[in-house]
Amino acid sequence: MSEPDPGRTPLQRWTFLVLFVLTAYLFWRVAEPLWAPICLGALFAIGAHPLHLKLARKIPWKSRDALSAALLTSGVMAVLLGIFAFFGAVLLKQALAVAGTVAEKAKQGQLMQSLPPQVSHYLSAVGQDPQQLQQRISGLVNEAAGAVANIVPRVVGASFAMILVIIFTAITCFYLLKHGVEFTRWLVRVIPLPDGEVWELVKNFRDTARVMLLGTGVTALYQGVVSFLAYWVCGVPAPIVWGTLTGFASIVPAIGTTLIWGPIVVWLVLEHRLGAAVGLALWGFGAIIGVADYLLRPKLLGSKVKMNDLLIFIALFGGIEAFGVLGTILGPIICAILMSLIHIYLRDYKPAESPGSGEGGREEPAPVQHRSQSRSRSKNP
Repeated sequence: MSEPDPGRTPLQRWTFLVLFVLTAYLFWRVAEPLWAPICLGALFAIGAHPLHLKLARKIPWKSRDALSAALLTSGVMAVLLGIFAFFGAVLLKQALAVAGTVAEKAKQGQLMQSLPPQVSHYLSAVGQDPQQLQQRISGLVNEAAGAVANIVPRVVGASFAMILVIIFTAITCFYLLKHGVEFTRWLVRVIPLPDGEVWELVKNFRDTARVMLLGTGVTALYQGVVSFLAYWVCGVPAPIVWGTLTGFASIVPAIGTTLIWGPIVVWLVLEHRLGAAVGLALWGFGAIIGVADYLLRPKLLGSKVKMNDLLIFIALFGGIEAFGVLGTILGPIICAILMSLIHIYLRDYKPAESPGSGEGGREEPAPVQHRSQSRSRSKNP
């Protein structure tokens, strides 16, 4: 590698710096609308890279890397597209059916009669007239019915947006699987740090991403299974479908699964099954959310990523607030890189403490001797 030219003038150096910063900013503006599929493709490529290496060794042709990357990318995208399409259609169908039932009962004035007697007595005890509440709910249902007409165009638009996300995710995953090693080596050369430190950061980034993918998958599997058991015991129709939806919704900690089993609790109340509703609510807060999001997920991540529980909670929930759903993976990755940088600083950049220095690098003051003590010591050698 050629040495930098020492004959560069300050004007040339500043001109290059300004052009570089301006071009980097413009490139960020170009890539910003695609940051979500780029991150998804990079995460899929990191997770599938070990399988890509094994598959490429078994292919006898010269273009084994491209063929292996294409097969893995096509398989992953086909599975994701099929899962989202199937469960999206099921969820939309069930939601429309429930909305139609509620709207029909509201129009006929039977919505309050559908509630258990205990709920009606409680509403009367707190000063709520069931008839007035019926009129308010009917008005809200009529407004919601008008908004339902706009669902189809929005669903179509969201479907096209999802297709574009999947396409760009697949492109990113394919090229990173095929050229990931070359890209990593180029990145090590570009970053103005010693190669060993950059490789350490790359290794921590890769390991954290794989652990996050594994931890998210294990947590989703656990929440899907325990929610399926709860739905089956409570007599919910199609418990496998709702359990699978709960597992996919667990990507968002605490909130995601509640969006699935919460409406089912309401449905059980409307069906005069108050005991099953209370049991499912307790099971949801305890086994589905409490165990998975506050015990299982932090333990899976903390044992591999080497972060304490508080930092993991900050990374998960702060990542969701900053980056959305992808924050469940990007948040811990960013925290892991920060911890690696702090470790590198303490090891390679922090000034060494002088010999004899105490805590904080400051010399400890000598003990003060009183005059009487010094005189007695001079008399008694």
